[in-house]
Amino acid sequence: MDRKVPGPSPSGSQSDLPAQTIQFESLTTTTLLANDRVDILVAGSLAADTICDYAPFSVTGQAISPALHTSNPASISQSAGGVGRNVATSARMAGASVALASVVADDLAGVSLLDQVNKTGVLTRHIRQLRVADGARTAQYIAVNDGKKDLVMAMADMEILGRSELEAPGHWAEVFAQADPKWVVVDANWSAAILSTIVSAAKTRKLPVAFEPVSVAKAAHLFGNSAVVTVSSVMPNHCINLATPNIFELGAMYGAAKDASLFEGQDWWSTIDSFGMSGMQSNDRMAAITSRQLVNQGVPQQCIQLLPYIPNLVVKLGSKGSLLTTMLKKGDARLTSPESAPYILARNLNNDAVTVGGVYMRLFPAAETVEQDKVVSVNGVGDTMLGVLVAGLVKGLSLSATIPIAQQAAVLTLKSAEAVAPEVKSVQALLCPTTMRRPANQQLEDMRGLPSRSEQLWVHIVRPAPGPTAA
Repeated sequence: MDRKVPGPSPSGSQSDLPAQTIQFESLTTTTLLANDRVDILVAGSLAADTICDYAPFSVTGQAISPALHTSNPASISQSAGGVGRNVATSARMAGASVALASVVADDLAGVSLLDQVNKTGVLTRHIRQLRVADGARTAQYIAVNDGKKDLVMAMADMEILGRSELEAPGHWAEVFAQADPKWVVVDANWSAAILSTIVSAAKTRKLPVAFEPVSVAKAAHLFGNSAVVTVSSVMPNHCINLATPNIFELGAMYGAAKDASLFEGQDWWSTIDSFGMSGMQSNDRMAAITSRQLVNQGVPQQCIQLLPYIPNLVVKLGSKGSLLTTMLKKGDARLTSPESAPYILARNLNNDAVTVGGVYMRLFPAAETVEQDKVVSVNGVGDTMLGVLVAGLVKGLSLSATIPIAQQAAVLTLKSAEAVAPEVKSVQALLCPTTMRRPANQQLEDMRGLPSRSEQLWVHIVRPAPGPTAA
């Protein structure tokens, strides 16, 4: 049985080209069109979200959290969700052309999700459909929030994102060839094996990859079984250019890397030694750039140790803002710029073969303190930030210029019932001012830390932890 599935053009309008043909076999075969080229390809989850907000009959004298082992009064809403979908929608609203590569079943939920994603202007031609008859179920996510809209518990059925059919390297190679993106964003909802296949296919095409850890448990997918990052993945052989964990996911990534003995290899040690950092003096410098509390928690130190494998980290700290840590190449203008001097944590003063020039670390304060009664939902806040951040990068902005704008977009979603606030479209104007822009090719070269598009990109990003304020 064939099904015609029309899809929007990269501009968001309905394509006037022939509709793509989808064959309902055990795995969908899609006829891809020449206009599939996009700025950003998001390879991630697409799910039906159900959000349950605890709504007690009377606030007086009642706990703000729902009671266990019984039913509770609630306000329940349903919508399209999934980390990949949210990031893609956010990036599209920020003005980038975006395609979503994901998977659904041929059930009612899957058909509905395809329709909803299409309406956002995100290309859906790379979303595969699997048969319910073969045991597939469209992914679903159910969140239970307390009276303050903070997450109490969530249940996620993401089994479809681990199906063995999706491990085929040929599929992902074809997707990347057709989409020809400037950036790839991948979330950790995929199984470790599929995640490895996706990242390997992106690396083969020399595409910069941003990694969204999703959760503490899934953040370790980079370093566990079927590991994406291995002891040989030290810059310039790295495969992840940017990561956006919150403080808890950062700790999980660090722990998984340590357990995998990634901090014992000679290449890692050579890169760390090139930073020229040591002892209390370095800790004092990190405290001056960030805060003594963050240093006592080990946050900057964990970033530094992960830097040889992931040369750009943006750690989202909720009400404390976002921490950017970037590895600079030799000759980077920031190493000698007076404006950047307060944020240069370390310089490589040796004339060695290592290409590292130094470390740039900067704490960005929260965009806004949001009063509790203005918080509508924490769902999608971090995803919104990542989508806008990558949209800024493909438009030629630096990470430092884009982070404050991405934080503003996250606040808009914090005040919205939607996983990505419709008002996020307003940041498009902020991502385009000529006073903030550098030539796109220069921005890409700086972030790569290497001279040409055939080389890999260096990027770091961090995700805001759920709470009453957004990074």
